[in-house]
Amino acid sequence: MNASPLTPSAEPVPALFDADFMRKLETLHLLARKLFRGQSQNDRTTLRRGMGLEFADHRRYQPGDDFRYVDWNVYSRLDRLFLKVFAAEEDLTIHLLVDTSRSMQEGQPSKIDFARRVAAALGYIGLNSLDRVGVVSFADELGRPRPPQRGRQQIVAMLRYFEALGCAGGTNLNRVLRTYARQTQSLPARGGLAIVLSDLFDPQGYAAGLDALAYAGFDALVIQVVAESEINPAFNGAVRLHDVETGQQRRLTVNQRLLARYREKVAAYFADIETYCLRRNIEYLRVVTTVPFEDVVLRYLRRGLYLS
Repeated sequence: MNASPLTPSAEPVPALFDADFMRKLETLHLLARKLFRGQSQNDRTTLRRGMGLEFADHRRYQPGDDFRYVDWNVYSRLDRLFLKVFAAEEDLTIHLLVDTSRSMQEGQPSKIDFARRVAAALGYIGLNSLDRVGVVSFADELGRPRPPQRGRQQIVAMLRYFEALGCAGGTNLNRVLRTYARQTQSLPARGGLAIVLSDLFDPQGYAAGLDALAYAGFDALVIQVVAESEINPAFNGAVRLHDVETGQQRRLTVNQRLLARYREKVAAYFADIETYCLRRNIEYLRVVTTVPFEDVVLRYLRRGLYLS
């Protein structure tokens, strides 16, 4: 039986999601065990003495994986390569980083509304499972953080933090992620699971920032939130485009040929992100705000390594 997530004073929960969805969240947990992809039990016990390892799951073989960790019994049945995933029992600290730059206010529903609901749901799962959960917003600088805390009594305050988020400023993913990685090195529980929710629309890129998280000992999960209008814009004829973050404007005439080139550029950008994350062993999920955010949490994230 799950204990009540409300504080002793029974404060009302901010309306980021309804009670029925909240009950469904209470049946889930972010893995309170750090996954070591393709590493054997004997290998890890020598590195982490006193921490027992056990089989956790399978994942598909990817080029470059070590064949020593292929489950050949599964291969004999399915004729497909899967790797065994082992887990070490340890406390999990979850860091939720939410992009609040001006570009996140775009979309119907807006990307910021979508991102904060997903982040709040994941934070709720973590706190309800007695994990430590920290949250921070960012744009071109880090916002006011809530350091990692544990306990169901933290749920209402966390939800209020997300409910109050608004959008302002430009984007500097590399700077804010490097800064966060550096600042969290002084915390008692270093590393953990860093969940970054952003549209990743930053001309300066994202790789250096995500690399900094990895070097600081974080496992990373990137949830890219995009609007349908950004993938398939409904422009036609003479238009004036306005960059909401830089204020720059540009006039142009949109035709089918230009739209086709735009979609090719967007697809190539998404493919670059997928390739980068695959090479870095970073979990990556791209979601469009027209997809119900409940489905992202209850269906799509459960296909990955972190939610069960």
